Amino acid sequence: MTLKKTLFIILFLFTYSFFAQKAIDSIYKKNLTTLSDSIKKESRTRKRVDLMGEMLLLAEEQKDTFRIIQLLHGIARQSQFINEHYTSIKSFKKELDLYNKYQFSKQEKEAILSAKITPIEIQVQLGNSYSAIGETKIGLDYYSLGENIAKKENLDFYKAVIPVLIGGMNYAAGEYNEALKQYKKGLKLLKTAKDIDELNRNFNSSLTIISISDSYVKLKKLDSANFYLNKGIERNLDTINNVIRLNYLSQKSKILIAENKNEEALLVLQKLKDLSHKHDANSGEIYYYKELAEAYSNLKNYDEAIAIMLKGIDQIKNKTKEFKLVEDYKKLAKIYKKAGNIEKSNEYFEKYILNQTALEKNRKHIVDSFHKKKISDLETEKQKNTTSFLLIGGSLVLAILLLFLFIFSKRKTKTTKSFNELLNKIESLEKQQILVDTKDIQLEEKNATSDINKETFDEILIGLQKIEEQHYYLKQECNSYNVAKKIKTNTSYLSKVINAHHQKNFNTYINDLRINYVILKLKESNRFRSYSIQSISEEIGYKSPDSFTKYFKRRTGLLPSVYIKKLNSIT
Repeated sequence: MTLKKTLFIILFLFTYSFFAQKAIDSIYKKNLTTLSDSIKKESRTRKRVDLMGEMLLLAEEQKDTFRIIQLLHGIARQSQFINEHYTSIKSFKKELDLYNKYQFSKQEKEAILSAKITPIEIQVQLGNSYSAIGETKIGLDYYSLGENIAKKENLDFYKAVIPVLIGGMNYAAGEYNEALKQYKKGLKLLKTAKDIDELNRNFNSSLTIISISDSYVKLKKLDSANFYLNKGIERNLDTINNVIRLNYLSQKSKILIAENKNEEALLVLQKLKDLSHKHDANSGEIYYYKELAEAYSNLKNYDEAIAIMLKGIDQIKNKTKEFKLVEDYKKLAKIYKKAGNIEKSNEYFEKYILNQTALEKNRKHIVDSFHKKKISDLETEKQKNTTSFLLIGGSLVLAILLLFLFIFSKRKTKTTKSFNELLNKIESLEKQQILVDTKDIQLEEKNATSDINKETFDEILIGLQKIEEQHYYLKQECNSYNVAKKIKTNTSYLSKVINAHHQKNFNTYINDLRINYVILKLKESNRFRSYSIQSISEEIGYKSPDSFTKYFKRRTGLLPSVYIKKLNSIT
């Protein structure tokens, strides 16, 4: 091939490549424009997220990093509005990574700032999403990063918004008065913030007012809850967009239900239901299922209440940590109990018990995190070195978390083992009266029987035997005074004899008798197993199901509901 021909081919390929790329760029921009126009016309949030996803794929094919950053931010924010917080976190983290690596041109920097896409905004939104799924420690860390940047750069908007977000943390910890303090501080700062447009000011003010109203509902101050909600409505803050409308309708229904105006609440909830499914066709129930179920339950429409609770829980359970469903499980257990379905009531009461510990740990963790932050801030102001404190605190928290995870992973195996051991023990004992025989380590009266003659000692033992045979220990009035009276002695002698003969205190003695009785009764009687945990506890002398549940678990290694469930499965 001659040099002339070679040069011609190279020139042809270069020209073809140039115009081909031009054509590709033209198609890319045309597709982006088409999708962008569709997004502007689309009112359904989930559909907008899907369209943005299509745009993101096109941008990634073209390696258009600037466009990718914009789209990731849009997807992350819109995903928050439909409670897809795992998607939101993934998008925000990818966006932040690209943001920190990408070299923006002057024009791109102006555009990105105009769209309010900044590192502090991404970090604060990450804090929101982590908090929403129950990762409160990570959420608070992101809020703290944002708070430091806001102070350093004197950003009025974030100085106002971050107290509101921290108030949300206080709310999650059950500290409603502290939450109100933070919410009101943020609302006041929002009014005077200079670096914020009116739409954003109103949007954030609206959500803050709802949070204030909700805190007052938790504190049972319904007049104040109504006052703040109406204050927002008077300013037309309830009509900004669909998300705000949903929140206002939801809060109004909560107040009406708390006021026992269930029929009125249903009218509001119907509007909320219609709007929810227009906003999110896939999982609209999450915006109203709790309030609607409660209203139905209060009106004794238990089947409807159960159906909507189950559907709502099914929609929300993959969007957050399970311990955040504690109140849902408790509510569902109560509704099942009212409907007469004891087995299902026990099932959800068990879920409530199992997750309550995790919820309390989370709440304590939030309080501890706030406490540590205050200490850290104080020491920073005094220019003290906090590194050792943070390392020790972090290691301790990590160790506790690892221990909790280990215990949780072993729980199922341990439960099965405990159940089998208990059955084997029942089958191996002839008399079957000593399944549980607790020995107290510390006994004040153990060696103090010298003042009781043998005849009196034996009479007290005979009296106790009659108490056992007559099952007097199953009565709620069974206490040391009444038992002593029945066997014609005094409480001091009674305590000393039980300590010496049984090596246990009076309360331990009675509790062991009750647990022995209920273990066998549940094994022998299908009908008894159909009772609710509360009914069973009352039947054997306990005044609360919590006391029964805790003592049964302590002595057998099993929750009563688990024992019943396993017995039912083998019979």
